[in-house]
Amino acid sequence: MRKISTTTPADLGLFAGSGPVRKVKRRNYHRAVDGDGGDHKAIGLSPFRSLLERDVRTLLSANPDIASYAIEPHTLEYFIPTQADSYEKHTYVPDVVLRYRNHRIAVIDAKALFFTTTNAWLKCEPHITAAYNIDHNVPFVVLTEGTIRLEPRLSNCEIMKRHRYIVEDSAALIRTREVIASINLPTTIESVIGTARVNSPEGSNRVYTAIMNLALAGEIDLDLAKPFSIRTLLWRRNS
Repeated sequence: MRKISTTTPADLGLFAGSGPVRKVKRRNYHRAVDGDGGDHKAIGLSPFRSLLERDVRTLLSANPDIASYAIEPHTLEYFIPTQADSYEKHTYVPDVVLRYRNHRIAVIDAKALFFTTTNAWLKCEPHITAAYNIDHNVPFVVLTEGTIRLEPRLSNCEIMKRHRYIVEDSAALIRTREVIASINLPTTIESVIGTARVNSPEGSNRVYTAIMNLALAGEIDLDLAKPFSIRTLLWRRNS
């Protein structure tokens, strides 16, 4: 009979103030692959232990379908059968647990492609996946650099994050919404900027920033398949 896995905390650790269950080491100034992360969707401490994990945060932050996420918020205790009626106990800490806006939950691991081919991972991965799917009713997804660093999507998401409001520009948002509601879609960023006619400080464009924030909020979609420019297409979400 298959042994049932458990998580500590039992709710997958997806709650406000959740922190990594693994000890966070002091920042190492001699390495450039780990550090402290900060994101408006993170519900607790969000260190990253590799640049690949950092890039995953960028994708999560820019995805309007994702409401929140937690970093390393629980320990999974699962079992690998060794012989008849015998099991080997193992533990696993996932990189990210996320909650979508429709309340679905998923568990994500960012792993270099090389490590996904090692014998140690190939031995454990099917049992980790089964534990999450069968015992906890959540999908477990391993993302490698080929998916995470797909361009120009990653660079576009980085641009969206850089434009996220710290202090909201209500006037620019209202005017940009008005233009999008009245103009024929799909259209270009350039067309919205030209129609809105909003004055901006030198070196910036308030309508461009408003467009990025509307995309982050899920009000509109932007074409992520091409590098962002003023000719980037936009349209209302689900239209």
